[in-house]
Amino acid sequence: MSRERSLRSNFDFAKSVEVRWGDMDTLGHVNNAKYLTYTESARIAFFDEVFAGDESFMNGQGPILAGISCNYHQQVHYPAMLEAAVGFKRMGTSSLVLACPIFLRGQDEAVADVETTLVWFDYRAQKPMPVPQRLRDRFGV
Repeated sequence: MSRERSLRSNFDFAKSVEVRWGDMDTLGHVNNAKYLTYTESARIAFFDEVFAGDESFMNGQGPILAGISCNYHQQVHYPAMLEAAVGFKRMGTSSLVLACPIFLRGQDEAVADVETTLVWFDYRAQKPMPVPQRLRDRFGV
């Protein structure tokens, strides 16, 4: 387990997530796979905000998930309110790496640090394409 944790104060965007009873496993804590679902919800909400009104996003171009990893720092139990944050970590020619830490509401240190690698993708041509300049300009990455 990694000991270095993301801090909530370093992220502008976060989505509230309520832990459900069914999110737990037989050991009484949130199942490891649920963290990826929480991150997915936050990532989609983030992109909804980032790409609001962007016609290219609706016309067959956009991100596709290429990889995901998670470092778990502490257990979470029901009931709990979480915040799943999203922020750009780096951009390559056609890739985006997002930091997607998960926090207990009101705490600054992450309970889990998720990193997602996305590729900007042309869904019609079924191939990667460069990340649009307008996106690079908007986030200064």
